[in-house]
Amino acid sequence: MKSLADTSRIPYPPMPPLVTIGVTAFNAQDNIERAVRSALQQDWSNLEVVVVDDASSDQTGEIVERIVLKDSRVRLVRHAKNLGVGAARNSIINAASGEFVAFFDDDDESEASRIGAQWARIMRYEMKFAMGAPVICHTARLQTTGDGAERVEPTMGCREGASAPHGPAVASRILWGTRLDQGFGAVATCSQMARTSTYRATGGFDAAFRRSEDTEFCVRLALMGGHFVGIDSPLVRQKLTARADKTLDNELKYKLMLLAKHKQTAPTPGHFSAASGFLRFKYALQRRARFSALICLLQLLVTHPVLTTDRLDQAIRRGASKPNLAHFTR
Repeated sequence: MKSLADTSRIPYPPMPPLVTIGVTAFNAQDNIERAVRSALQQDWSNLEVVVVDDASSDQTGEIVERIVLKDSRVRLVRHAKNLGVGAARNSIINAASGEFVAFFDDDDESEASRIGAQWARIMRYEMKFAMGAPVICHTARLQTTGDGAERVEPTMGCREGASAPHGPAVASRILWGTRLDQGFGAVATCSQMARTSTYRATGGFDAAFRRSEDTEFCVRLALMGGHFVGIDSPLVRQKLTARADKTLDNELKYKLMLLAKHKQTAPTPGHFSAASGFLRFKYALQRRARFSALICLLQLLVTHPVLTTDRLDQAIRRGASKPNLAHFTR
């Protein structure tokens, strides 16, 4: 696939800092070699790849072991029992020798320019706007669904030469749907890079979250004053695979758990109940349970008319403004 990255960036230093690329893997024997190769093919000359096999029951670990024998830049950490993706990401942070950590997922591939582009974006921003605050960078993602359809999932904070979304306002945007300039877009860990010290200072990922661990981490980083910068080119190609842990019921469970954990940050009690209800409405739609979705929506409009109307308006605007792949290839 032709690179979609904007190659305008500050020059690499003569001795680029070590970057740890972390890959979490679970029962990924069909995809893991491609994911690790994607990491090794980055045009960044100083990197290591840490793969955490979260107690796979297939040949994932054995495939990575064969790669380790051929390439000394790759290390394998094996969990004796399945601990979940949050714990697997913490094992990467603990094992990292690099000044920066970038996360890749076991069923994704990244453009060769990704690490360099994210490093340059972080460095530019730190020099001009961060004032010592932690900075985290995400890229947009090119997602491929099971039927082969492609769509671009944007991220927040892509405006160059300006302060990016930061601080508690980002947490409020993620949790309660509060409007925020440059705040539209996902902050998925599979497209994420930051200084290793940022991950460690934040306390890593909450291992209790087997889904939405990335969102929960970003909420805590925002509450600590973190800045969220983005790259609007989709430098990650994400294959949307069906797995036992990716059910809609699981997604809803952990999204509700996220709201409950950070309930004290809600501007009003109404924001918490409205956000919880809106999640149930959203996932009922995704399950195509239209009658249940309608009931949820009517209840929300009665109990929280202003907040619900605002969330609906934002959802409609986001759907209308999502970038098309042609935007990046013309």
